[in-house]
Amino acid sequence: MPGYAAESWYGLFAPAKTPADVIDRLNKAAAAAVQSETFRRLGVNEAWSWSRALPDNSSRYFRGEEARWRKVIQDAGITVE
Repeated sequence: MPGYAAESWYGLFAPAKTPADVIDRLNKAAAAAVQSETFRRLGVNEAWSWSRALPDNSSRYFRGEEARWRKVIQDAGITVE
């Protein structure tokens, strides 16, 4: 479909109102995991690329993706059956 791109991503989520210090610890642990040899090997084998997104950046990304795909769905006339 011209003008559109699709990506796959994985994320780590926590319940709303999770304390900031817990979010920080989870974020640091996830960043360390992504830098591990196991993840590097997965990336090579599966042609994945890894990037770290801070929680605030992730929220903006998700809102943008929701708006983008909502437009794709509406423009294509896709409905729930």
